Amino acid sequence: MKHPIILIIAINLAAIALSSCSSMEDAVMQNPYISYLENTGCLSHWDTDNAESRSEVNKGSFEMLFEGQVAKCKFTSLDYPCDYEQVNVKIAYNEGGMILIEYPTADKADCRCEIDASFTIENIPQNDFILKIYHGDTHGNYNIDNLKYEGRINQTEGKIVIPYR
Repeated sequence: MKHPIILIIAINLAAIALSSCSSMEDAVMQNPYISYLENTGCLSHWDTDNAESRSEVNKGSFEMLFEGQVAKCKFTSLDYPCDYEQVNVKIAYNEGGMILIEYPTADKADCRCEIDASFTIENIPQNDFILKIYHGDTHGNYNIDNLKYEGRINQTEGKIVIPYR
């Protein structure tokens, strides 16, 4: 009599464990995430003394090309320190709002570089959402008052291109 009761308890515990795992996977899979992050390296560079003339010429942009629940994204002409090491991108999504933070790995050089970075966002929400973009420090921290872009994104347009400095 003990064995059937133990067997029933074991089956119930296994069922609970399996259902909680699939719920966790569902929750994780529904949030947008970054994949395939690449950057070009330094396309051009200049001393910080010449940064004023550079800012007049810089015509950076951010673009998103939508393909189902995937968005292929690209920053062009990011103004980064020469020792940036790598362009990083963080993403956060909460109730109709997506935040992207682009930031360098290092920032101690006296010169600047122009860099392009591309990446994919998986699990883009089906509905319109508000996109906010920030430039962060080397740890991905950002000043909420220093917003680089904010706008409503509608995937049905297929593609967006916005100025980004």
